[in-house]
Amino acid sequence: MIPTIGKKRQAVYGVIKSAGKITNRMIAKNLGWDINRVTGRVTELVNMGMVTDNGTIKDHETNRTVTLWETV
Repeated sequence: MIPTIGKKRQAVYGVIKSAGKITNRMIAKNLGWDINRVTGRVTELVNMGMVTDNGTIKDHETNRTVTLWETV
């Protein structure tokens, strides 16, 4: 059962669930949001036990290693 969560968290959770595995930047692009709006919501979902990390990949835009997220 999904706990009651706010609309922004629901939006982020929905994108992660539909994508399977996704990065913060991909979530932001999908929602048309700034990445700073996404990272906090993802952290909240992780703390709620609804989302977990599933490894890392290299982000080709930033040339950094980033976390892949998936729903629990």
